[in-house]
Amino acid sequence: MRGPSRYRRAGQRALRFNMTPLIDCTFLLLTFFMLTSHFASAEKLEMSLPRPHESQATDRRPPEKIILNVYLDENEQMGLRLGPVDVDSLDELNTRLAAMSEAGSRVEVVLRADRRLAYRDVRRVMEVVAANNLTRLQVAAELSAPE
Repeated sequence: MRGPSRYRRAGQRALRFNMTPLIDCTFLLLTFFMLTSHFASAEKLEMSLPRPHESQATDRRPPEKIILNVYLDENEQMGLRLGPVDVDSLDELNTRLAAMSEAGSRVEVVLRADRRLAYRDVRRVMEVVAANNLTRLQVAAELSAPE
């Protein structure tokens, strides 16, 4: 009798997982991230920056973009979606845009309208945007491929 190997069928091998390549990759990644984090911290010098109390510099943050989708729903009626939220009517859209306008944030509205909509419907939406003093309005369009 030969111990535990007697239960193994003839020709069957034990599975083994070689961890050496995995450990090599782990150490290479660790070395890479340690070196790059060191270089990133070396770019920023420690210094005391001025803090003017009457500065005329303006904050150049990019405006917040919100996408306003105007589409035809399954009943061939105009549907509205402000960002990820469905809007039921133009009055609700007006309320939501007024809240954004009052918050004082620089909101840029990107208007995406289904080409099957009548222009009068899209114009009503544009008028609601303008009524809330949101003057940054982009209208999305597809460029046709050259023939």
